[in-house]
Amino acid sequence: MKRLLINTSLLILLVASFSACKKQIADDYPNPELTTTGSMSKLLSGMYMNKRMRPSYWDYATFILPTTAAFAQSTALSPSIKMYIPSPTYTENRWIDFYAGGKSDDNDLNYVGPGIMANYREMETTYGKLTPAQQADQLIFLSCAKVVLYDQAAQMVDLWGDIPFTKAGSLNTDRVVIPAPFDNAAAIYDTLIAGLDNLNSYFESAAPPVEIMAAFKKADFMLNGDIASWRRYTNSLRLRLLMHTSFVNEVRAKTAVTTMLGNPSKYPLISSNTENVVIKMSAPTLKSDLQSALTGSPLAPAFLLDTVMAANSDPRTDVYWDPGKLHGMKGFPTDGTASDYEKLGYATYDTATFFNNYNVPGVILTASEVSFLKAEAGERWGIGAPQSDYENGISQSVGFYYSINQSAVFSTGTWPILPTPSAAAISNFVAKPAIAYTGTTQQKLAKIWTQKWVNFFILQAGEAWTEVRRTGYPVLPFATGTSSGSTTPPQRLLYPSTEQIYNPDNYAQVAGKDKANIKIFWNVK
Repeated sequence: MKRLLINTSLLILLVASFSACKKQIADDYPNPELTTTGSMSKLLSGMYMNKRMRPSYWDYATFILPTTAAFAQSTALSPSIKMYIPSPTYTENRWIDFYAGGKSDDNDLNYVGPGIMANYREMETTYGKLTPAQQADQLIFLSCAKVVLYDQAAQMVDLWGDIPFTKAGSLNTDRVVIPAPFDNAAAIYDTLIAGLDNLNSYFESAAPPVEIMAAFKKADFMLNGDIASWRRYTNSLRLRLLMHTSFVNEVRAKTAVTTMLGNPSKYPLISSNTENVVIKMSAPTLKSDLQSALTGSPLAPAFLLDTVMAANSDPRTDVYWDPGKLHGMKGFPTDGTASDYEKLGYATYDTATFFNNYNVPGVILTASEVSFLKAEAGERWGIGAPQSDYENGISQSVGFYYSINQSAVFSTGTWPILPTPSAAAISNFVAKPAIAYTGTTQQKLAKIWTQKWVNFFILQAGEAWTEVRRTGYPVLPFATGTSSGSTTPPQRLLYPSTEQIYNPDNYAQVAGKDKANIKIFWNVK
């Protein structure tokens, strides 16, 4: 951790030269001519440039495709001895990008951005130097950054469990390097859930001065400075985290979620695709970078494509996949060989939607996910209208993925743009026996969780892996690995070796948990 904290010192220079590092970013999102707001606004913009928040080559090629997407079966793994052992170098890169960031890869099309934690701590320091009146005016910047921090911190917990949190990033606050202790994972979740409730209350009445709002709108290229959107994002994220913990602390989750869903004016949620929280690209200035990552033609997994999608004529099939040259619209089977995989005869990711599209957004939180979360809560606790929420979730997912296809900016050539399936076509899909909202409570929940997993796909592969571990659905067929102790996918990632080297005393406190088969605290199924 000490090494990570030392690395965060680079952020000071990075902040000062943010626009120079990538002139086109500065041109699109210029720093407002306000001496009291420039630093806070620029730091907020920098938050979104972290390469783990948008489709970047490095994130997909080294982490998502071989790790989270592979373990959630959003992509097919090529059989190998170490197929279930993540690369320690690449998982360490993911760890560093949350804390310190700043590592640029030559193959990434965009400026890679600072670490989420380092960026937030620098904002706290900058905020602390303002007068009380300035702080009141500029709290909007820090509050939005805190939502992003909480979102990303929860994802880190979902990957590793206990992580350094409350004391992490000290160099960016008091300029003193202090090895950070690991916070308990469940305690971090408690902090995030309570903090998001407080942030909702702040956004409910937030009214920054006109000049601050002008700076905010220029800096916030994720939600365009719309406070109502930030409030929906905050509450939807809180709903996600509450449902993550709902099997380990059901009383707390049920009470809080019932309160939220019963009072939509107090707790507005993302409810339509127009309200989705995404980082939109602006090619050629800011381009999604999936083509390089997908150049190796990673294959569709048979369970997702054949069993779940194609067998039920899922309307998303054509917008997710391109048919393979040998096997057409078929996924790579669980018992396939490495030789079969190398022939690339199976379906791959759709060219227009993903491979050749510079305009794939960074997906943060969508209406479809919220609908599925509401459906689960409704089915388990008898609140709301779970069938309606479930069916809305499917329809919203279909619309969202077709919108990505229809807004494509092609890197090369031209490719067919697909019309959104009609309401009748979606209704026919929803009525199919394997999809229809019928059966026992457990069968209905299995359908909710499976359709949410289909929706997450590779654009939210981390959430897909979290939900597979949390719910046990869908029940995925995995080939048996041949490496001793790693015959199935892990339950968590191992801590980077640098924690043992540079943060030994604090690492010693969690060393007993640092095993691949140790479950994250919310995984009690």
